[in-house]
Amino acid sequence: MNKLKETKILGFPLWMFLVLNAIMIFLAINDWMLTDMIGALAFSLVVGTLLGWIGNHIPVWNTWFGGGMLFTSLAAAAMNTFNLVGENTKAALNTFNGSTGFLNLYILVLITGAVLSVDRKMLLKSFAGYIPTIIGGIVGALGLAAIVGAIMGIGAIEAMTTFAIPIMGGGNGAGIQPMSVMWSSATGGEAASWFATAFAIISLGNLVAVFFSALLNKLGQMKPELTGNGQLMKDDDNATSKDEEVKPTVADYATGLALGLVCYSVADLYSKHISIINNHLDLGFTIHTFAFMVILMAIINIANILPANVKAGAKAMQGFFVKFMSFPLMITVGIGTNLTDYAKVFTNPANLLVIIATVIGAMLGTFIIGNLFHFYPVEGMLTAGLCMANGGGSGDVQCLGAANRMEMMSYAQISSRIGGAIMLVVASFFFGRFL
Repeated sequence: MNKLKETKILGFPLWMFLVLNAIMIFLAINDWMLTDMIGALAFSLVVGTLLGWIGNHIPVWNTWFGGGMLFTSLAAAAMNTFNLVGENTKAALNTFNGSTGFLNLYILVLITGAVLSVDRKMLLKSFAGYIPTIIGGIVGALGLAAIVGAIMGIGAIEAMTTFAIPIMGGGNGAGIQPMSVMWSSATGGEAASWFATAFAIISLGNLVAVFFSALLNKLGQMKPELTGNGQLMKDDDNATSKDEEVKPTVADYATGLALGLVCYSVADLYSKHISIINNHLDLGFTIHTFAFMVILMAIINIANILPANVKAGAKAMQGFFVKFMSFPLMITVGIGTNLTDYAKVFTNPANLLVIIATVIGAMLGTFIIGNLFHFYPVEGMLTAGLCMANGGGSGDVQCLGAANRMEMMSYAQISSRIGGAIMLVVASFFFGRFL
């Protein structure tokens, strides 16, 4: 009891924080919550932080099932599934995450801090081996899914085209949506029917990926030699930039945030109006803005043109978002999902086995190839493997959160974005050749 009295959440005494939660939950249940950014942020910050705190204190769950990150997301999905909050509240939270750009803001802040905090020489070395490692994960995922699919009677081709390719495709918008059009063109069937099945499959695949992310975190704790504790390459004692030693001021926080916002805007301009791949070549896929942002931030880091205080501010802002904005983000991510989407796939145990085989195959492939480039097994399998097998940008947040390695967002985004583009090429080939 004394421990509870001493507990503080977001700096509030526990009793006071619970009062704030009661207010926001009361407003949400009655659908009286403000439906703009203020209402959405108030609900997600207060309720999301409490759910995350609860998830992090549930025995077993906090160690093996993703802790507060996954708990918050599933709790929000339950709010949606069982209509525990009003329709306007759900719409406000979905809008805040989507068109308002909360998810994009979160990711761009993490990319800015993550890329600028890595030594520029090691950044070049790690990126050089990263795409081959992703490809190794793709081969592993498709191969193991095909084997299990053949054994379970689903069929090797069916297992790859219906399960493995969507799971490894980079999520919804940049993954299974264009894939559904490719499938329709190849088969003459309705794109919507393939999309509905694929969405349920990637939703469950994301859960499996988050679960294995938590397992990798536990593996790193049990076998410290297998992890770099957030750094990708072995023998990399100087991987963290010395600029991290600079103590940022409040102004530097603002400086780091401004840099990230402007660089994302430049990357978006390049992606939509300048990129040859996106605007002049008809390849059947496009490269996402975040992939260009990672490249831009890497170039800025390698050029060594930023003052130390700017890098320190970007890193500090990243730390703030990881610590205080992760659980609120999970509320907005989870509210857009439905628990019935997960249940659909459980009707056939063979489906679940193929999904698990896909995720394990991605881990095995990245482990084998990543080892050739001296990547730590935990970090390599997490970013190049599981961040390919999850649900895209929101899945990256969930997986890295479950593994306590949010500082690896830049690598996760390369997997989801560039890796996702590679999967569209793979999907086009498989759909056209085998269906």
